[in-house]
Amino acid sequence: MKVPSALSATWRLFRIPIVLAVVYLALHAILAASSARHGYGSPDGLGAGFVILAVVVVALRLVLIIVVPAVLAYRIVTLVLAKVSPVDAE
Repeated sequence: MKVPSALSATWRLFRIPIVLAVVYLALHAILAASSARHGYGSPDGLGAGFVILAVVVVALRLVLIIVVPAVLAYRIVTLVLAKVSPVDAE
């Protein structure tokens, strides 16, 4: 069964933001669960493993918040400029 082109185009438009939102929320849940077990307030105190995990998760979340939207904005702008600019510049 063939998917209608309008549905396919809509899915392509929202696919990346939906996946990024799910990954962001998963990273938040991982850090929250790890913090509850090994982070602040734990009897053993902050362990090196928790600190390393926290740094990696925060870095990944920053990439998702800053770098990915910047790249997507760049791709959208270049796509718009390619459609607006004339092909034959003679």
